[in-house]
Amino acid sequence: MTATGADPRCIIHIDADAFFASVEQQDNPVLKGKPVIVGGHPQGRGVVATCSYEARAYGVRSAMPVAQAYRLCPHGIFIRPRMDRYKQVSDAMFDIFDRYSPIVEKLSIDEAFIDATGEHGVEVAASIRRDVKQELGITVSAGVSYCKFLAKLASDSCKPDGLRYIPREEAQAFLDPLPVSSLPGIGPKTQAKLDTLGIRTIGALRQMPETWFDKFFGKSAKRFREMAQGIDPEPVTPWREPKSISEENTFDADIHDIDELQGHLALLAQNVAFRLRKARLRCRTVGIKIRFYNFSTITREHTLPEPVSSDAEIFQVAKALLETAAPEKPVRLLGVAAKGLVPESSRQVPLFDPADSPWDDISRSMDELRNKYGKPVVLLGSCLNLLRGKNET
Repeated sequence: MTATGADPRCIIHIDADAFFASVEQQDNPVLKGKPVIVGGHPQGRGVVATCSYEARAYGVRSAMPVAQAYRLCPHGIFIRPRMDRYKQVSDAMFDIFDRYSPIVEKLSIDEAFIDATGEHGVEVAASIRRDVKQELGITVSAGVSYCKFLAKLASDSCKPDGLRYIPREEAQAFLDPLPVSSLPGIGPKTQAKLDTLGIRTIGALRQMPETWFDKFFGKSAKRFREMAQGIDPEPVTPWREPKSISEENTFDADIHDIDELQGHLALLAQNVAFRLRKARLRCRTVGIKIRFYNFSTITREHTLPEPVSSDAEIFQVAKALLETAAPEKPVRLLGVAAKGLVPESSRQVPLFDPADSPWDDISRSMDELRNKYGKPVVLLGSCLNLLRGKNET
Protein backbone atom coordinates (compact mmCIF):
# COMPACT_ATOMS: atom_id res chain seq x y z
CA MET A 1 0.00 0.00 0.00
CA THR A 2 1.18 3.50 -0.69
CA ALA A 3 -0.35 6.73 0.47
CA THR A 4 -1.69 8.86 -2.36
CA GLY A 5 -2.70 12.46 -2.74
CA ALA A 6 -6.30 11.40 -2.15
CA ASP A 7 -5.41 9.22 0.86
CA PRO A 8 -2.62 10.93 2.79
CA ARG A 9 -3.06 8.62 5.80
CA CYS A 10 -2.14 4.98 6.18
CA ILE A 11 -3.43 3.17 9.27
CA ILE A 12 -2.65 -0.41 10.31
CA HIS A 13 -4.69 -2.39 12.82
CA ILE A 14 -2.93 -5.37 14.41
CA ASP A 15 -4.80 -7.98 16.45
CA ALA A 16 -3.20 -11.11 17.89
CA ASP A 17 -5.00 -14.35 17.07
CA ALA A 18 -6.47 -16.07 20.17
CA PHE A 19 -3.70 -14.38 22.13
CA PHE A 20 -3.76 -16.10 25.53
CA ALA A 21 -4.36 -19.53 23.99
CA SER A 22 -1.66 -18.95 21.37
CA VAL A 23 0.87 -18.09 24.08
CA GLU A 24 -0.03 -21.27 25.95
CA GLN A 25 0.36 -23.33 22.77
CA GLN A 26 3.70 -21.70 22.00
CA ASP A 27 5.02 -22.29 25.52
CA ASN A 28 3.78 -25.89 25.52
CA PRO A 29 3.96 -27.41 22.01
CA VAL A 30 1.91 -30.41 23.19
CA LEU A 31 -1.11 -28.07 23.15
CA LYS A 32 -0.74 -27.10 19.50
CA GLY A 33 -3.66 -28.20 17.37
CA LYS A 34 -5.81 -28.92 20.42
CA PRO A 35 -8.85 -27.09 21.86
CA VAL A 36 -7.30 -24.86 24.52
CA ILE A 37 -9.65 -22.84 26.74
CA VAL A 38 -8.12 -20.19 28.99
CA GLY A 39 -10.38 -19.28 31.88
CA GLY A 40 -10.10 -21.62 34.82
CA HIS A 41 -11.49 -24.92 36.04
CA PRO A 42 -14.62 -26.18 34.19
CA GLN A 43 -16.41 -26.70 37.53
CA GLY A 44 -15.75 -23.10 38.56
CA ARG A 45 -17.81 -19.95 38.05
CA GLY A 46 -15.33 -18.16 35.82
CA VAL A 47 -15.66 -17.13 32.18
CA VAL A 48 -13.59 -17.92 29.13
CA ALA A 49 -10.83 -15.33 28.67
CA THR A 50 -10.03 -16.67 25.23
CA CYS A 51 -9.80 -19.98 23.43
CA SER A 52 -7.93 -21.51 20.54
CA TYR A 53 -9.53 -21.75 17.12
CA GLU A 54 -9.77 -25.52 17.65
CA ALA A 55 -12.07 -24.83 20.62
CA ARG A 56 -14.05 -22.23 18.69
CA ALA A 57 -15.01 -24.95 16.22
CA TYR A 58 -17.17 -26.39 19.02
CA GLY A 59 -18.92 -23.08 19.66
CA VAL A 60 -16.75 -21.92 22.57
CA ARG A 61 -16.34 -18.13 22.68
CA SER A 62 -14.71 -15.49 24.86
CA ALA A 63 -16.80 -14.25 27.83
CA MET A 64 -18.78 -17.50 27.86
CA PRO A 65 -19.19 -19.19 31.27
CA VAL A 66 -16.52 -21.87 31.67
CA ALA A 67 -19.20 -24.40 32.64
CA GLN A 68 -20.98 -23.80 29.33
CA ALA A 69 -17.68 -24.13 27.45
CA TYR A 70 -17.16 -27.49 29.16
CA ARG A 71 -20.57 -28.71 28.01
CA LEU A 72 -19.77 -27.72 24.43
CA CYS A 73 -16.22 -29.06 24.49
CA PRO A 74 -15.74 -31.55 27.37
CA HIS A 75 -12.46 -32.82 25.91
CA GLY A 76 -11.02 -29.29 25.83
CA ILE A 77 -7.89 -28.40 27.78
CA PHE A 78 -8.83 -25.83 30.43
CA ILE A 79 -6.03 -23.55 31.65
CA ARG A 80 -5.97 -20.85 34.29
CA PRO A 81 -4.79 -17.49 32.92
CA ARG A 82 -1.13 -16.49 33.43
CA MET A 83 -1.42 -12.72 33.11
CA ASP A 84 2.23 -12.02 33.95
CA ARG A 85 3.31 -14.23 31.06
CA TYR A 86 0.79 -12.68 28.66
CA LYS A 87 1.98 -9.18 29.60
CA GLN A 88 5.57 -10.22 28.95
CA VAL A 89 4.71 -11.40 25.43
CA SER A 90 2.51 -8.32 24.87
CA ASP A 91 5.35 -5.97 25.81
CA ALA A 92 7.66 -7.74 23.36
CA MET A 93 5.00 -7.48 20.65
CA PHE A 94 4.55 -3.75 21.20
CA ASP A 95 8.33 -3.31 21.07
CA ILE A 96 8.12 -4.76 17.57
CA PHE A 97 5.39 -2.26 16.66
CA ASP A 98 7.61 0.57 17.88
CA ARG A 99 10.31 -0.44 15.40
CA TYR A 100 8.04 0.52 12.53
CA SER A 101 6.32 3.66 13.80
CA PRO A 102 6.53 6.02 16.77
CA ILE A 103 2.74 6.46 16.59
CA VAL A 104 1.18 3.36 18.16
CA GLU A 105 -2.19 3.41 19.92
CA LYS A 106 -2.67 0.53 22.35
CA LEU A 107 -6.26 -0.74 22.41
CA SER A 108 -5.72 -3.77 24.62
CA ILE A 109 -3.02 -6.23 25.65
CA ASP A 110 -3.00 -7.74 22.15
CA GLU A 111 -4.38 -5.06 19.82
CA ALA A 112 -3.17 -1.73 18.43
CA PHE A 113 -3.48 0.90 15.73
CA ILE A 114 -0.27 1.96 14.00
CA ASP A 115 0.12 5.12 11.92
CA ALA A 116 2.24 4.19 8.89
CA THR A 117 1.56 7.33 6.86
CA GLY A 118 4.26 7.87 4.26
CA GLU A 119 5.14 4.16 4.19
CA HIS A 120 4.04 1.16 2.14
CA GLY A 121 1.37 0.05 4.59
CA VAL A 122 0.95 -3.52 3.34
CA GLU A 123 4.72 -4.06 3.40
CA VAL A 124 4.97 -2.64 6.93
CA ALA A 125 2.09 -4.83 8.12
CA ALA A 126 3.65 -7.89 6.50
CA SER A 127 6.99 -7.15 8.18
CA ILE A 128 5.32 -6.78 11.58
CA ARG A 129 3.48 -10.07 11.12
CA ARG A 130 6.74 -11.79 10.12
CA ASP A 131 8.69 -10.39 13.09
CA VAL A 132 5.99 -11.35 15.61
CA LYS A 133 5.81 -14.89 14.29
CA GLN A 134 9.58 -15.38 14.11
CA GLU A 135 10.40 -13.80 17.47
CA LEU A 136 7.37 -14.70 19.60
CA GLY A 137 5.95 -17.76 17.87
CA ILE A 138 2.38 -16.42 17.64
CA THR A 139 0.38 -15.02 14.74
CA VAL A 140 -1.37 -11.68 14.31
CA SER A 141 -3.89 -10.47 11.76
CA ALA A 142 -3.50 -7.06 10.14
CA GLY A 143 -5.85 -4.63 8.42
CA VAL A 144 -4.57 -1.70 6.37
CA SER A 145 -6.65 1.27 5.24
CA TYR A 146 -6.86 5.05 5.19
CA CYS A 147 -8.80 5.32 8.48
CA LYS A 148 -8.98 3.56 11.81
CA PHE A 149 -12.33 1.81 11.81
CA LEU A 150 -11.85 0.43 8.30
CA ALA A 151 -8.40 -0.88 9.25
CA LYS A 152 -10.00 -2.71 12.19
CA LEU A 153 -12.80 -4.12 10.04
CA ALA A 154 -10.17 -5.28 7.56
CA SER A 155 -8.24 -7.21 10.22
CA ASP A 156 -11.46 -8.68 11.64
CA SER A 157 -12.38 -9.95 8.17
CA CYS A 158 -9.12 -11.85 7.61
CA LYS A 159 -8.60 -13.60 10.96
CA PRO A 160 -6.83 -15.76 11.78
CA ASP A 161 -3.31 -15.06 10.52
CA GLY A 162 -4.40 -12.80 7.65
CA LEU A 163 -3.63 -9.47 6.02
CA ARG A 164 -6.16 -7.32 4.18
CA TYR A 165 -5.95 -3.91 2.55
CA ILE A 166 -9.01 -1.74 1.88
CA PRO A 167 -8.28 1.26 -0.37
CA ARG A 168 -10.65 4.21 -0.52
CA GLU A 169 -12.05 3.23 -3.89
CA GLU A 170 -13.17 -0.15 -2.51
CA ALA A 171 -14.37 1.05 0.90
CA GLN A 172 -18.05 1.55 0.10
CA ALA A 173 -18.38 -1.80 -1.64
CA PHE A 174 -16.79 -3.43 1.39
CA LEU A 175 -18.97 -1.58 3.92
CA ASP A 176 -22.43 -1.68 2.33
CA PRO A 177 -23.21 -5.42 2.83
CA LEU A 178 -21.97 -5.47 6.44
CA PRO A 179 -24.48 -5.50 9.32
CA VAL A 180 -24.94 -2.15 11.06
CA SER A 181 -23.43 -3.67 14.20
CA SER A 182 -20.06 -3.61 12.41
CA LEU A 183 -19.87 0.13 13.04
CA PRO A 184 -18.19 0.95 16.36
CA GLY A 185 -20.73 2.31 18.81
CA ILE A 186 -23.74 0.38 17.53
CA GLY A 187 -24.56 -2.20 20.18
CA PRO A 188 -27.34 -4.78 20.43
CA LYS A 189 -30.01 -2.28 21.58
CA THR A 190 -29.34 0.19 18.78
CA GLN A 191 -29.11 -2.66 16.29
CA ALA A 192 -32.54 -3.93 17.44
CA LYS A 193 -34.09 -0.48 16.97
CA LEU A 194 -32.63 -0.19 13.49
CA ASP A 195 -33.82 -3.69 12.66
CA THR A 196 -37.41 -2.71 13.43
CA LEU A 197 -37.00 0.07 10.83
CA GLY A 198 -35.72 -2.39 8.25
CA ILE A 199 -32.18 -0.96 8.43
CA ARG A 200 -29.95 -4.00 8.73
CA THR A 201 -26.87 -3.16 6.65
CA ILE A 202 -24.47 -0.24 6.52
CA GLY A 203 -25.56 0.33 2.93
CA ALA A 204 -29.18 0.77 4.03
CA LEU A 205 -28.10 3.08 6.84
CA ARG A 206 -26.05 5.19 4.42
CA GLN A 207 -29.14 5.87 2.30
CA MET A 208 -31.01 7.57 5.14
CA PRO A 209 -31.31 11.40 4.98
CA GLU A 210 -29.26 13.67 7.19
CA THR A 211 -32.33 14.80 9.14
CA TRP A 212 -33.08 11.18 10.02
CA PHE A 213 -29.56 10.71 11.41
CA ASP A 214 -29.99 13.83 13.55
CA LYS A 215 -33.25 12.53 14.97
CA PHE A 216 -32.13 8.94 15.54
CA PHE A 217 -28.54 9.41 16.77
CA GLY A 218 -28.71 12.90 18.26
CA LYS A 219 -25.27 14.30 19.10
CA SER A 220 -23.58 11.30 17.47
CA ALA A 221 -25.37 11.75 14.15
CA LYS A 222 -22.42 13.19 12.24
CA ARG A 223 -20.08 10.46 13.46
CA PHE A 224 -22.35 7.60 12.37
CA ARG A 225 -23.29 9.23 9.06
CA GLU A 226 -19.62 9.70 8.17
CA MET A 227 -18.63 6.17 9.16
CA ALA A 228 -21.42 4.77 6.98
CA GLN A 229 -19.76 6.73 4.16
CA GLY A 230 -16.29 5.40 4.99
CA ILE A 231 -15.14 8.60 6.69
CA ASP A 232 -13.18 8.54 9.95
CA PRO A 233 -10.78 11.45 10.62
CA GLU A 234 -9.89 10.24 14.13
CA PRO A 235 -6.09 10.16 14.53
CA VAL A 236 -3.97 7.39 15.96
CA THR A 237 -3.16 8.51 19.51
CA PRO A 238 0.15 7.19 20.92
CA TRP A 239 -0.24 5.28 24.17
CA ARG A 240 3.25 6.16 25.37
CA GLU A 241 6.04 8.53 24.46
CA PRO A 242 8.77 6.78 22.45
CA LYS A 243 12.20 6.74 24.10
CA SER A 244 14.06 6.38 20.82
CA ILE A 245 13.47 5.88 17.11
CA SER A 246 15.82 3.65 15.18
CA GLU A 247 16.31 1.89 11.85
CA GLU A 248 18.63 -1.04 11.12
CA ASN A 249 19.61 -2.90 7.98
CA THR A 250 21.15 -6.37 7.90
CA PHE A 251 22.91 -6.74 4.55
CA ASP A 252 22.55 -9.73 2.25
CA ALA A 253 26.34 -9.73 1.92
CA ASP A 254 28.96 -8.15 4.19
CA ILE A 255 30.08 -4.70 3.04
CA HIS A 256 33.71 -3.52 2.96
CA ASP A 257 33.40 -0.25 1.05
CA ILE A 258 32.98 2.90 3.18
CA ASP A 259 31.17 4.79 0.40
CA GLU A 260 28.58 2.02 0.15
CA LEU A 261 28.16 2.06 3.92
CA GLN A 262 27.59 5.82 3.80
CA GLY A 263 24.88 5.28 1.18
CA HIS A 264 23.05 2.86 3.46
CA LEU A 265 23.60 5.21 6.39
CA ALA A 266 21.96 8.06 4.45
CA LEU A 267 18.84 5.99 3.75
CA LEU A 268 18.62 4.93 7.40
CA ALA A 269 19.03 8.54 8.57
CA GLN A 270 16.26 9.70 6.22
CA ASN A 271 13.87 7.05 7.54
CA VAL A 272 14.63 7.92 11.17
CA ALA A 273 14.23 11.65 10.50
CA PHE A 274 10.92 11.11 8.69
CA ARG A 275 9.54 9.09 11.61
CA LEU A 276 10.71 11.79 14.03
CA ARG A 277 8.86 14.52 12.18
CA LYS A 278 5.76 12.38 11.77
CA ALA A 279 5.65 12.05 15.56
CA ARG A 280 6.32 15.81 15.93
CA LEU A 281 9.58 15.12 17.74
CA ARG A 282 13.22 16.15 17.60
CA CYS A 283 16.24 14.32 18.99
CA ARG A 284 19.15 15.54 21.09
CA THR A 285 21.34 12.49 20.50
CA VAL A 286 22.18 10.61 17.30
CA GLY A 287 23.71 7.15 17.48
CA ILE A 288 24.93 4.46 15.12
CA LYS A 289 25.28 0.70 15.50
CA ILE A 290 27.77 -1.41 13.57
CA ARG A 291 27.76 -5.21 13.63
CA PHE A 292 30.69 -6.90 11.92
CA TYR A 293 30.91 -10.16 9.99
CA ASN A 294 31.86 -12.03 13.19
CA PHE A 295 28.81 -10.59 15.06
CA SER A 296 30.88 -8.31 17.27
CA THR A 297 29.01 -5.02 17.70
CA ILE A 298 29.96 -1.43 18.51
CA THR A 299 27.85 1.69 19.08
CA ARG A 300 28.71 5.37 18.90
CA GLU A 301 26.64 8.39 20.02
CA HIS A 302 26.85 12.16 19.86
CA THR A 303 24.68 14.68 21.73
CA LEU A 304 23.93 17.98 19.98
CA PRO A 305 23.57 21.43 21.57
CA GLU A 306 20.10 21.78 20.00
CA PRO A 307 17.56 19.06 19.10
CA VAL A 308 17.20 18.29 15.37
CA SER A 309 14.87 16.34 13.08
CA SER A 310 16.05 17.05 9.52
CA ASP A 311 17.45 14.34 7.24
CA ALA A 312 20.67 16.24 6.57
CA GLU A 313 21.47 17.12 10.19
CA ILE A 314 20.91 13.56 11.44
CA PHE A 315 22.93 12.10 8.57
CA GLN A 316 25.81 14.53 9.14
CA VAL A 317 26.15 13.37 12.74
CA ALA A 318 25.76 9.70 11.81
CA LYS A 319 28.35 10.04 9.05
CA ALA A 320 30.85 11.64 11.43
CA LEU A 321 30.29 8.80 13.91
CA LEU A 322 30.87 6.23 11.14
CA GLU A 323 34.11 7.95 10.14
CA THR A 324 35.24 8.04 13.76
CA ALA A 325 34.52 4.32 14.15
CA ALA A 326 36.59 3.69 10.98
CA PRO A 327 35.31 0.15 10.43
CA GLU A 328 38.04 -1.96 8.83
CA LYS A 329 36.30 -5.30 9.12
CA PRO A 330 33.40 -6.30 6.83
CA VAL A 331 30.08 -4.94 8.13
CA ARG A 332 27.02 -7.18 8.50
CA LEU A 333 24.53 -4.68 10.00
CA LEU A 334 24.27 -0.91 10.19
CA GLY A 335 21.82 1.12 12.25
CA VAL A 336 20.91 4.72 13.08
CA ALA A 337 19.12 5.80 16.25
CA ALA A 338 17.59 9.07 17.44
CA LYS A 339 17.51 9.42 21.23
CA GLY A 340 16.77 12.08 23.80
CA LEU A 341 13.45 12.80 22.11
CA VAL A 342 11.68 16.10 22.78
CA PRO A 343 8.62 17.83 21.25
CA GLU A 344 9.43 19.59 17.99
CA SER A 345 8.50 22.94 19.57
CA SER A 346 11.32 22.65 22.12
CA ARG A 347 14.07 23.91 19.83
CA GLN A 348 15.56 27.14 21.18
CA VAL A 349 15.13 30.16 18.90
CA PRO A 350 18.05 32.62 18.90
CA LEU A 351 17.07 36.31 18.88
CA PHE A 352 16.43 37.62 15.34
CA ASP A 353 16.92 34.11 13.86
CA PRO A 354 14.17 32.00 12.26
CA ALA A 355 12.75 29.18 14.34
CA ASP A 356 13.77 26.50 11.88
CA SER A 357 17.04 25.66 10.18
CA PRO A 358 17.02 25.77 6.35
CA TRP A 359 17.01 21.98 6.44
CA ASP A 360 13.66 21.96 8.27
CA ASP A 361 11.86 23.60 5.34
CA ILE A 362 13.55 21.19 2.92
CA SER A 363 12.59 18.22 5.07
CA ARG A 364 8.95 19.30 5.23
CA SER A 365 8.84 19.51 1.44
CA MET A 366 10.36 16.03 1.23
CA ASP A 367 7.73 14.77 3.67
CA GLU A 368 4.91 16.06 1.48
CA LEU A 369 6.29 14.11 -1.47
CA ARG A 370 6.83 10.99 0.62
CA ASN A 371 3.30 11.14 2.01
CA LYS A 372 1.95 11.52 -1.51
CA TYR A 373 3.92 8.72 -3.14
CA GLY A 374 4.43 6.40 -0.16
CA LYS A 375 8.23 6.27 -0.46
CA PRO A 376 11.27 8.59 -0.33
CA VAL A 377 11.31 10.66 -3.51
CA VAL A 378 14.13 13.08 -2.77
CA LEU A 379 17.30 11.33 -1.53
CA LEU A 380 20.42 12.61 0.16
CA GLY A 381 23.44 12.80 -2.14
CA SER A 382 25.26 9.93 -0.41
CA CYS A 383 22.45 7.59 -1.47
CA LEU A 384 23.80 7.91 -5.01
CA ASN A 385 26.61 5.58 -3.94
CA LEU A 386 24.04 2.79 -3.73
CA LEU A 387 22.48 3.66 -7.07
CA ARG A 388 25.89 3.62 -8.72
CA GLY A 389 26.57 0.22 -7.22
CA LYS A 390 23.31 -1.16 -8.62
CA ASN A 391 24.05 0.25 -12.07
CA GLU A 392 27.51 -1.33 -12.08
CA THR A 393 26.22 -4.83 -11.27
